[in-house]
Amino acid sequence: MVSSKHNTKQLLQKKIQYLESLIANLKREEELLSYRDADSAVKIEFKNEIIIRKLEAVDRELWERQEMEVYTEDEIAISETVFAKLDEARNLQQKVQELLVFEMNESKKEYWEFSIKRRLKSHLIQSSGLSWTKNYC
Repeated sequence: MVSSKHNTKQLLQKKIQYLESLIANLKREEELLSYRDADSAVKIEFKNEIIIRKLEAVDRELWERQEMEVYTEDEIAISETVFAKLDEARNLQQKVQELLVFEMNESKKEYWEFSIKRRLKSHLIQSSGLSWTKNYC
């Protein structure tokens, strides 16, 4: 029984470590997006997916132990830290998501502007009737 409680405490501490890594990545992502560096931010987003999978694995282990144990005061205190980290990560993820959506919309806008300019240029070239007889090409 003592070893399983120790394992639960270790799992909670592992979860805190993963959450701290996720929070650090989200802060870096937010910073990069404030500089409009969406490419680098998206690379970090892929790293976050790995951390989230690890968090899910820890959650599954904790869930399986849940029915077998009574939590100690220490484990409850660690759980409170976990919840605080989860809130912080959730708030940062919302900010980052909003910035990513903004960047995506800006990219779409730039793409459409470029596409329209390209079509307009093509149209003007065709409609101006470029030919050797008019002495320009």
